[in-house]
Amino acid sequence: MTKRSAKNRQTRTRLLDSASKLFRSQGFHATGLDQILRRSRTPKGSLYHYFPGGKDQLAIETLQYVAGEQGQMMSAIFSAQSDPLETLQTFFAHIAENLQASDFRDGCPIAAVTLEVASDRPSVREACRQGFQTWLEVLVQHLNRAGLSEARAKSIATLVLAALEGGLILSRAQKNVEPLNRITRELAQMIQASISKNN
Repeated sequence: MTKRSAKNRQTRTRLLDSASKLFRSQGFHATGLDQILRRSRTPKGSLYHYFPGGKDQLAIETLQYVAGEQGQMMSAIFSAQSDPLETLQTFFAHIAENLQASDFRDGCPIAAVTLEVASDRPSVREACRQGFQTWLEVLVQHLNRAGLSEARAKSIATLVLAALEGGLILSRAQKNVEPLNRITRELAQMIQASISKNN
């Protein structure tokens, strides 16, 4: 990789990272392009060079970036431990720690964008769907390895993701991670029961 291409990659990543953090904390509509440029320390021309489609294209590629980064983090956590319940608890604890570290400002950027623009921006909605699907596939693979059938793994993965997104909202509203902790305990019991029944 040449110095120029490496610099271009770094600039593009800075824009995606800045957009993801702003979407996470304040949503799509409240995040302006000028704000993203200031946070990323990037000249305006660079944004339209990398994202000629403007804010919608930036949002779509940011969601793809977030889905990939989070998916890799999930895979790393799930492959580091053999016990599926310990893994789930580690994953939810990681989410809770990040939420606390942000003083309960940072939710899920994909959820934030979905809630705001999914009904009137089909291409952005599709990026949201694909992002959630990426995470569901990681969860299904993990639950398959734990011994659950494909159908049961898909059902529980959907419940885990829905519970996580709802837990983030409740925890932000209460400024307390106890909703996430309660959800973790309930999901662990349910998954344990499903694995035991399957064996």
